[in-house]
Amino acid sequence: MPDLKTYGRHPVKEALQSGAPVRKIFLSQGSRGPELLELIHRAEEKRIPLQTLPRQELDRLAETDKHQGIVAVMPGVDYVSWEKLLERGRQKNEKPALLLLDGVEDPRNLGAILRVADGAGMHGVVITKRRCAEVTAAAIKTSAGAAFHIPIAQETNLNAVIEQLKRENIWIVGCDMAGEKPIFAMDAKLPIAVVLGGEGLGLHQLVRKKCDFLFHIPMRGKVDSLNVSTAAAIVCYEVVRQRLA
Repeated sequence: MPDLKTYGRHPVKEALQSGAPVRKIFLSQGSRGPELLELIHRAEEKRIPLQTLPRQELDRLAETDKHQGIVAVMPGVDYVSWEKLLERGRQKNEKPALLLLDGVEDPRNLGAILRVADGAGMHGVVITKRRCAEVTAAAIKTSAGAAFHIPIAQETNLNAVIEQLKRENIWIVGCDMAGEKPIFAMDAKLPIAVVLGGEGLGLHQLVRKKCDFLFHIPMRGKVDSLNVSTAAAIVCYEVVRQRLA
C-alpha cells in the first residue's frame, strides 16, 4: 500500500496520539503557534524526522493549501478482517454493533462516518474494495483522526459478508427509504450490523433483499433524504440511546 499523507494540526495530533506509524513530518516555513510547537515536541519525543519546506512545496506535497502548516507521512491504513470487528465487541463484553457501507464513494463522507462511528462506540466499519471510498488523506482529515481509532474492514463482496454475519447470529438492519417503520423502531439491543447506502443510489437491490429489517429515517420537511454521514449519525446514536437506556 502506498504511503498516506495526512495534513492539518488536529488530524496529525490524532495520528501521533494513536500511535500511528508516522514516518516523517513536514512543516511550512514561517508557521508558528503553541499548537504547532506541541506537535513538534511530540514528534521529537517519538524520534520522528522533521523537515521544513517552503509553503509552496508543502502545498504540492499535501495537494492542497489547507494543511495548516503541517503534513505527516505514514503507511496506508491497515484494514482488518470483518471477524476482528466482532472480536472487538466481545472484548468490550458488548453485543456487536457494526456499520456496513454499500457504495459510499465520497472520501469526506467516509471520514465523517468514521468520526461518528468512533464517537458512538460502534465496533467497526466495513467498506468494499469496489464502488466505495478508501481511507485517504481527505477521509482522515474529515474523520478528525478517528480513522486511526476505529477498526475498518475492507472486503471484496458485501453480500458475502452479510451472509457470514448472519451465520454469526448478527441481525442485518438496512437504513432505506423503502423501510416501513422509522429507525427508532429498531431493536438496537440485539447484535446488529447496520447497512447504509451510497450517495444518491442508496442500498443496492441485492443488499436490500438480504437485510433482516428495513427502517427509514422520517423526513418531515421538503427535502426527501439526508446526507449519508448525517444518516449514520442518527442511526449510530439511536443505538447509543437504546443501549444506555
